[in-house]
Amino acid sequence: MTTRDRYAAYAERIEGVSPTYAAWARSLDEHLVRLLDEVPPTQRQPELLFAVARRLGADPSDPGALRALGREARPALVAALTAATMQANDPRRLGPVVPLLAAVATDSARPIGLVDVGASAGLCSIPDRVTLDYRVPDGDSTRTVRMHTAPTEPSIHLVADARGAVPAPATAPIRVAARVALDPHPVDLATTGAFDRLVEAVPPEALERTALMREAARATLAEPPVRVVGRVPDDLDRALDRLPDHCEPVVLTTGTLVYVPGRERQRFVDRIHELGVRWIALERTGILSGVAATLPPEVDPDDPAAFATLSLDGQAVAVSDAFGTEIRWS
Repeated sequence: MTTRDRYAAYAERIEGVSPTYAAWARSLDEHLVRLLDEVPPTQRQPELLFAVARRLGADPSDPGALRALGREARPALVAALTAATMQANDPRRLGPVVPLLAAVATDSARPIGLVDVGASAGLCSIPDRVTLDYRVPDGDSTRTVRMHTAPTEPSIHLVADARGAVPAPATAPIRVAARVALDPHPVDLATTGAFDRLVEAVPPEALERTALMREAARATLAEPPVRVVGRVPDDLDRALDRLPDHCEPVVLTTGTLVYVPGRERQRFVDRIHELGVRWIALERTGILSGVAATLPPEVDPDDPAAFATLSLDGQAVAVSDAFGTEIRWS
């Protein structure tokens, strides 16, 4: 996929959520394409470019502001983009994940020890602090099913549309005894200005998402994870070593592995299998070949409703949209 194709696909996907970001993605010209070619492939994501552009003063309400910044501040944009990290967390991705964690918790007599890979600020490290409702089909209408109830505050409330072989609701709260955030640049939410930097990549129209992230930040600060600076696969063992012995280790990846080069990604998968730890993933459909091989044949990776694949221990169990708000269970 060329850079232009990537941004065109992003514009199509984001149009309903953020017309301003869709317009920026469609404003890509040859000058910006050449600029993006100067930075590593992992630094070319639309969200990262837009966050850096806003940090440098570009107004997202101006469709031409991105092109203008590329022309007028090219060296500064290239330098900032090369050094930038994608730090936005989307706690909505816990919508597909929570039922799997609840099932793992039910199967184990031990509380969960969670290692959140690519955790950023840890907004997806709080599955136990999620009250989750699914809207499921019921004839010509829908009904709401409470999938999990957070036992304590602060917490967040998520609502997602679900169909297919939806799992049974949790019979008890998820018990998390320890949580570790593994990230090359983990964010300490207690630091002044950390949350403001975290939401730079969020489209300006997504006010509800920003509000949800703020609530998730409150919940994360109530039980902050142990932050481990590192990458997978090389630092996975070190992160797991930070869990106490009495835990059931669970590795969680949510939209992380697309940023890991293919060979290193496979090394991570191989290491997970070698260690025999539980692994829950919500990752771009198709990037994990072993998981993709377990998908039903009718799943189309180009379908926005199948943008991400949810898997448990390498076995696909559902697909969802990019935001985890529409889930089709297998």
